[in-house]
Amino acid sequence: MVISIQEILDRGIFQNRDFGEGEGLVEPEGAAIDIRVGEIWEMDQKSEAFLKKVTRKTRDYKKVAEFTPGKDESFMLEPMKYYQFKSVESVAVPNDLVARFVARYNLLANGIMVLAYKADPGYEGTMAVPIINLSGVPFEIELGARFGQFEFHEIKGEGVAYRGQWKGDRVFTEDGEEVQV
Repeated sequence: MVISIQEILDRGIFQNRDFGEGEGLVEPEGAAIDIRVGEIWEMDQKSEAFLKKVTRKTRDYKKVAEFTPGKDESFMLEPMKYYQFKSVESVAVPNDLVARFVARYNLLANGIMVLAYKADPGYEGTMAVPIINLSGVPFEIELGARFGQFEFHEIKGEGVAYRGQWKGDRVFTEDGEEVQV
């Protein structure tokens, strides 16, 4: 069952969401709450990466843009480049819910592939969402623009809290190889 916007707001799942601040925000509608581009990180495609049974290493990333409230700044997503958008908003997903990310249709219609996923029960922090420009031409995105939504679903039975290393605002492994949790 999808949780209503009113219940999401009443339960304080979004930690830093101010619907009155402007910046392109609108009152929530439908069954999900929008999230905005806070930072853009670009992957170093030549850096090492692997996933093994016990250890892993993500490719290196560099921050290429950051949203500043009150400023109108844009970033050009270059063709065939892989990025991660880090959200402005932080979430604290209760143990009885799971959050599903849904991309805004305008990005998909313009050849921007948003690799959506979920936020498990117990996850806290901002969200990093993988993005790749498949359009063949540069695409402009304004920092602070709405790029996706989270809808929350109730878990039937008892949820198991997320305990992974991505909790709390991480975008990539920062110190080389690490042991998986």
